[in-house]
Formats: sequence, structure tokens, C-alpha cells
Amino acid sequence: MDKSAAIFKQIKENRLVAILAPATSSECVKAYEILHPLGVTLEIAFRSEVASEGIKAVLDKYPEALILAGTVMTGKLAEGAISQGVAGIISADFIPDVLEVCAAEDIMYVPGGLGDVGKQLVKKAELYGCEFAELKEKYPYQWVYKLFPTVTDTNSFYGVVKAWKGPYKGLTVFYTGGVSEVNLADILKNDPDGVFCGSALTKDIGNPHKMEETARKWKSIIISSKR
Repeated sequence: MDKSAAIFKQIKENRLVAILAPATSSECVKAYEILHPLGVTLEIAFRSEVASEGIKAVLDKYPEALILAGTVMTGKLAEGAISQGVAGIISADFIPDVLEVCAAEDIMYVPGGLGDVGKQLVKKAELYGCEFAELKEKYPYQWVYKLFPTVTDTNSFYGVVKAWKGPYKGLTVFYTGGVSEVNLADILKNDPDGVFCGSALTKDIGNPHKMEETARKWKSIIISSKR
């Protein structure tokens, strides 16, 4: 199984992604060691200047690790992250150059925003040389999109996902931006199959016990929603 298929399977099973903008590369290794046993996928965000070093540090120590590169906003950044061995690429918007790099390497690409869902899916199908309807079946790890932001101080946007899933049935949505323990249960009611991402899962990187406790709380909310 290739990396993108494997990380997509991991994410679909556990449905949690922890976003880390590391202060040091060693924080990435620490975060992976805390989160991986819990089934939480680590996303190392290029909001940090040491993101590339952090990805290298994790994969040097754990060559089989499945991690994501986040806030990837240029094709050059995508090329670098893929060459280091990440299993998927995340952007804060739909960046055609990044999509082209990811499709060429058959790497999962999760663009984000409040629109462009169909545009990026159509472009993916075009780059893969398949019919639009075939994309979900042949490359399920590309039948994805990130709702960003999910919640702000004044608005919530997750209600729009039900509309998206009309024409784009089976779409896997990553919820990012403002997701917390407080609103996670409500978002789950709207999309029981969603994937939930947050920097709240890594904010206590200096306190491993507390960081693990937070991840377990998020997991318990997801598990409870299935009952």
C-alpha cells in the first residue's frame, strides 16, 4: 500500500489530525511519539521555519511514519516535503501548482477554504486522466477537502458541508480552524464521518501528559458520537 492510501486509511479510522507549528525540530519527534500510539496523525505546518527540519527529524528516526505537511502554499514547498517522505499535503486554500505536484507524485492533496470543492476535484480527475465519477473509486484519498475556517469568533461554517455532499457524495471533509472540545460534538452531529484537525491537540507540547490527555478527550467525543 502506498503512503497516501495508508495515511488516508489511518485518518479515516481515527479521524484526528494534530497540527503542529514547531519551535524546534525535536518538538516534531516528541509530538509524533505522543500522538502516534493514540492513532492521531501529525501534521507539521510550514507556518514554522523549522517545519522542514522537523519532518526530516521524524522520518530519520521513524522511517515508516505517516505524517502530513501542512500550510503548503507553493509547488516548491510541496516538492520539498514530498521528497522528504511525507504521505500527504495540506493547504489553507486551493493552490493549483501544489495540486499538480501532488498528482504527479500520486500524493494525497487536501486543499482548504469555503469554496472550490468541485474545482479541485475536477482538476484532480483531469490530472489523473480519469472520469470525474471515477476519482472517488480509484483515488479515494483525493476525494477530500478541508473546510477552513470551520468556526470563527462570530460565525460557524460547518453547515455548508451537507450541501457539498449532495453533488460530491462520500466526500471526506477535514475540519480545521476553530475546532475545539467545546464544539467538536456539534460538528460531529453535522458530519459523523468528518476528520477533525486542530492545533489545540499540540498546544501543550511542553507537557506530554496534558497533551496526551487532550487527545484522549477528543477521541472519547468521537467514540461517543457513534453510540
